[in-house]
Amino acid sequence: MCKVQRESAAAFAADYGWQIFPAHPTVKKSYKSKEHNGRNWGMTGDAAEIEADFTRWPDARIGIPTGAVNGFIVIETDTIEGHGVDGSPGLQGLEARYGALPETRCVMSPSGSVHRYFLHPGKHIKIVSRAIAPGVDVKGDGGMVIGAGSVNPDGRAYRLVNANPMAALPDAWIDLLKEKKPTIRERATAAVNAHRVMRMVGNGGGNAYARAALRSEIEALSNAAPHTRNTALNKAAFSLCQLVHGGLLDFAEVERQLLDACVANGARDTARQITSTIKSAFNAAASKPRRGFSNELVRLSDKSH
Repeated sequence: MCKVQRESAAAFAADYGWQIFPAHPTVKKSYKSKEHNGRNWGMTGDAAEIEADFTRWPDARIGIPTGAVNGFIVIETDTIEGHGVDGSPGLQGLEARYGALPETRCVMSPSGSVHRYFLHPGKHIKIVSRAIAPGVDVKGDGGMVIGAGSVNPDGRAYRLVNANPMAALPDAWIDLLKEKKPTIRERATAAVNAHRVMRMVGNGGGNAYARAALRSEIEALSNAAPHTRNTALNKAAFSLCQLVHGGLLDFAEVERQLLDACVANGARDTARQITSTIKSAFNAAASKPRRGFSNELVRLSDKSH
């Protein structure tokens, strides 16, 4: 195991010119820190340092920072085995909306998750690491992935599915993935949209109590006071993601409405920070899906009339 990972790590640095680091064998963190060489995760492209790292930590997997630092981003499609959700339907929905992704370099994790590598659009554009659909994540600036050739403690490996050159992202996908800081005009528009959506979900279509829950949570978040915004976002995101996992609400729509509500209430967090909170809530809610009536939701429905 030691020889495979050490040689693979050296090859990444030599062949691709990537910065890499020795990642822990069971969690996605580095054995090193910024204190080792002044760089995040203690990343390096120096062959001698890489050799020393993977000799010191022979069980380390190959950690590869994503984003402009290495010139690529990764779109990851999860599996039930790996993350408790099948990302294939989510990716198909995104491709129907934003266009098919081109063939590109692919790596498969031991659990079957597919990592599609795409060229970073340039340092002037920041790609936000976040969930973009149930079971579909993007690893962009500030993110990381485990590289092909890495071997888990159980002996299962990350393997290269194909060695296609990394493709460029279509423009529509770049627009979806890049970080956007709202202008004053966009804040005002989001506030109007939040109220419009609250009116829309009160009219026919969809599940009655899911609509009531959506309306209630978005209204509360839109009007949250400055000192309660973070708590309100955590509460709303977790509650609504329970309904997403229960198949009653669409994740992309929930995420969009939560972002709009945060803009409407004047939140100072960046879109990346907000989407990170939503992703954490999505993951936490996976074990507690809501699919049927509950006393809480009945009360929400009652309040809506």
